[in-house]
Amino acid sequence: MTIDLRRHNTVLAGDERYFMFDDDGRARMVHDRCPHRGGPLSLGRRTPDGRRLTCPWHGTKVGVAALCRTALPMVRSGRTAVVVLPDDAATPVTTIHRHILANLPTDGGTP
Repeated sequence: MTIDLRRHNTVLAGDERYFMFDDDGRARMVHDRCPHRGGPLSLGRRTPDGRRLTCPWHGTKVGVAALCRTALPMVRSGRTAVVVLPDDAATPVTTIHRHILANLPTDGGTP
């Protein structure tokens, strides 16, 4: 699937949601689900050290490195990205633009 990054930053593939995560200037399409209880990591904030995201539902901390290791395969060229979604031809796919708190500067609290 091809995404215009100026217009979209979230992909809905069936019941799964992925968001464009800024990993120190490198865009990665990552799963928008906390492994603890499925909270939306896109609404989480980075810890002050920048190494983890705090889930907005339960405060669980998810490592940025672990999140990036599970990113979907993607090739970016300028403001366009080609993302390889999990193989299921019957799954409806939608792209949207939403506010991604995880890409804001760290929350400034304690780690």
